[in-house]
Amino acid sequence: METITHILLATDGSDHALHAARFAGMLSRSTGARISIVTVHNDDAVMLNAMGPAIWPATVPYASMTADEIRENVESAASESLLPETRKACGEGAHIDAEVQLWGQVAERICEYADEQRCDLIVLGTRGQSNFSRLLLGSVSTQVTSHAHCPVTLVR
Repeated sequence: METITHILLATDGSDHALHAARFAGMLSRSTGARISIVTVHNDDAVMLNAMGPAIWPATVPYASMTADEIRENVESAASESLLPETRKACGEGAHIDAEVQLWGQVAERICEYADEQRCDLIVLGTRGQSNFSRLLLGSVSTQVTSHAHCPVTLVR
């Protein structure tokens, strides 16, 4: 890699992800690289919501919705708040090329998209979990760094 031309910025809307967006924006402005903002929605949560309140009581608003309607609702919410907040965090002058919403296992889909789009760099925030927490829950950032075919920058 001689220069950075395409950055994949992974976001979940968390403070850590917004901090990563500020970093990616700075890189974009200094290198001229374009940014693809990517958020991945996990199908597991949709399926739990689709099962309704008898199985998952916290999902009462989604009880009468199909899985496709829930997906549309989730994507619409991301389009209205998560993606614009991320774009804003990148700052003026950042070259945002795409805002993409994917479905599936988060780390896997991030790596696939980066490979398909020939991204030079993946930037994502990290929560800085303890070793014990990481062992129990896994870590998207750990999985991405282990499987990505391009460099990965973790931002705290």
